[in-house]
Amino acid sequence: MPEKRFIPPRTRRSGVRDARLIIIAAEGLNTEKKYFSDLSAAYLNPRIHLEILERLSSASDPARVIRLLDSFRKKYKVQPGYDQLWLVIDVDRWGERKLAEIARLCQQKNYDLAVSNPCFEVWLLLHLKAPQEYSPAALAELYENRKTGNRTRLDAELLSLLGTYNKSNLNTAAFLPNVAITIARAKSLDTHPEYRWPITLGTRVYLLAEAITGGAA
Repeated sequence: MPEKRFIPPRTRRSGVRDARLIIIAAEGLNTEKKYFSDLSAAYLNPRIHLEILERLSSASDPARVIRLLDSFRKKYKVQPGYDQLWLVIDVDRWGERKLAEIARLCQQKNYDLAVSNPCFEVWLLLHLKAPQEYSPAALAELYENRKTGNRTRLDAELLSLLGTYNKSNLNTAAFLPNVAITIARAKSLDTHPEYRWPITLGTRVYLLAEAITGGAA
């Protein structure tokens, strides 16, 4: 399949571009891409031009993913302070030292960082249930996210709530109607926004969702 070609948004005669670029490089190959593509299509914000960068391999090391943003910025004219380049990664596969390195690189390069702890499925779950609906013990299980068979605890919870769940071909219709409440729920979990990533169960994907939807009010 030929590589999808990026078509920059139109620039008016005044020299002002008609849309802000939001460029996403994600650790996951399928789930995040489908979610953000459908989220952008659902809100159809003419002031936002969303692009999800394609990974040409399954290698998901955040340093490799961040190089996708580097390559995009070199090839296309990005307006600092206006356009946004986002790295979407999970805590569960990387230790604190690796995450600290990635956070430092993002800060140096002015890339935005949306980290989920332990993984992106926390963001999906918040579309369906509030944290307050779980007992402390259940929240601890979700945070630990142990694998039983071929499913993690979060995958099993999503399957239980939805009846069907395929992370390789996400059915976003089950999630997108609840984006506004999901943003609020994720904010409620983010009790230490001064930290570079959530240190307990939580996700900073709400920051990216707000950028795409304009707050989803």
